Amino acid sequence: MAWRLVDHTADAGIEAEGETLDEVFLAAAEAFLYLCTGLLMDERELREGGKETLALSAEDGEELAVSWLNELLFKMETKSEVFIPETLNVSLSPPSVTAAGRTIPLAMDAIPVKSATYGRMVLRTSPRPFLRIFLDM
Repeated sequence: MAWRLVDHTADAGIEAEGETLDEVFLAAAEAFLYLCTGLLMDERELREGGKETLALSAEDGEELAVSWLNELLFKMETKSEVFIPETLNVSLSPPSVTAAGRTIPLAMDAIPVKSATYGRMVLRTSPRPFLRIFLDM
């Protein structure tokens, strides 16, 4: 599982890849949370948090990817907490994601990300699962 940030003049991009879509969505969440908080998941694992499960469904894989990251942002903006996914189950038939993890208080006021977007998105399942998604900053 791996992720990297993609430079863009006005936005930020994330590229995530893995052996499975579960790993890709987990890597995308890690990169997204890094952009929002400046922390890596490894740094957060030292903190305790409440347990939570998130479940989302969508019309297709692209909508699922956008909805997944926007749900993480929604929790930060409305509940002032960060959801740290520990396990994910991603399906494209039907498109859904179920994530179990922990929530910790958001230790900052500003979140530079406005939303995940569909523009220039790439989601593929073969030969190796991959996601490129851009975020409106």
